[in-house]
Amino acid sequence: MLFGHIQNHDPEKIALCDEMQTVCYGDLKREIQKRMDALYGVSVLGIALDNSVDWVLWDLAALKAGIPCVPLPPFFTEQQAQHTLHSAGVTHVLFPKELRDTGLKGLAFLPEGTAKVTFTSGTTGTPKGVCLSQKGLEQVACSIVKALGTELADKHLSVLPLAILLENVAGVYATLMAGGTVYLPSLKMTGFANPFEPDFAALSHYMGKHEITSAILVPELLRGLMSVRPDLPHLKFLAVGGAKVSPSLISAARKMGLPVYEGYGLSECASVVSLNTPENDKPGSAGKILPHIRLVENDGEITIKDPAFLGYLGNKHKGEFATGDLGYVDEDGFLHINGRKKNVLITSYGRNISPEWVEAALLAQPEIMSAVIYGDAQAHLSAEIVPASLHADITGAVQRANAELPDYARIKDFQIKTKENDHELLQQAG
Repeated sequence: MLFGHIQNHDPEKIALCDEMQTVCYGDLKREIQKRMDALYGVSVLGIALDNSVDWVLWDLAALKAGIPCVPLPPFFTEQQAQHTLHSAGVTHVLFPKELRDTGLKGLAFLPEGTAKVTFTSGTTGTPKGVCLSQKGLEQVACSIVKALGTELADKHLSVLPLAILLENVAGVYATLMAGGTVYLPSLKMTGFANPFEPDFAALSHYMGKHEITSAILVPELLRGLMSVRPDLPHLKFLAVGGAKVSPSLISAARKMGLPVYEGYGLSECASVVSLNTPENDKPGSAGKILPHIRLVENDGEITIKDPAFLGYLGNKHKGEFATGDLGYVDEDGFLHINGRKKNVLITSYGRNISPEWVEAALLAQPEIMSAVIYGDAQAHLSAEIVPASLHADITGAVQRANAELPDYARIKDFQIKTKENDHELLQQAG
């Protein structure tokens, strides 16, 4: 499906470009085949590259060759990356200058038909591998094109890391299906050398310079882009997802001239489930269900029939998938999300975090008697802490706990609550 669309586009039109190279649609087949030849003997491919044309070409080569692909998110810790490689049985990892043999056997843990293994950030710190089929990935991309039309896929900028499934499928695959151009600058070029301290002026400059027409952001990145008050007259469609989006944020963005549209999805459904579009838009909703998606009634929990999901690593899955989200479809066909069935925080960067995991890291410090974590739909986590003693060094304790956690799960600020006077003091974690 994807490769058939690619072959039918204008061969002279640019399909992929970055700082180093451009590839036209007419050259894609040759470039993909060249990499397929290099993948001979590879059972499971890991990709550890920055955003680039090469990232996409290797990914497409693996997809066409039927080799399961495991993208490695740049924000994973070394421990999380090693867990990813071992649990998926990755036999070879693509680094910037080499294709390295891991010495692992591969395939033993993957359900049959797995085309891609995407790892969530892991609510307990250990990433969870989601196995997806090629058909499922392509169905999502095709449905996005049907929902949006091809005219919006002129110049798409990959802002999020390509290892994020949302960017990989809704950004790259959908744009290629529609015959657009995917801009793939390094994360540094768009101001994301440090993903947790982005340079939004650099992002705005790049988008304006290259007359970008579409991009995908998480809510916190939208707020950051708005902070530099960008002038982007060529921008036609700015999708926002990955975490809950407040209607006030969308309203404020639109008043600034940003064409922002909320969507909803999850890894088990190969990214997007529903999407607001210029033609079908209801602020406050998560948009209309994509054409290939079928929902089933399940006592208020959003449940998908026959998703792209083949199972988690080591576990096959068949039939319906219960998302864990509560919601409903209104009389106009728009999906509304009411909340999570279980207690999981989702930050505005789109990271899923179990508060119990972070609280356990804090409670491992002898200076802390109890702790409660907050941060749903916020940029960073906060904590309310009761010290074990009046003069306990809570700042040092939080810093030690943070050292055991990845960046996205660290405490940014905290309140100290003493039992004697219930006094609260807001402090930065440092």
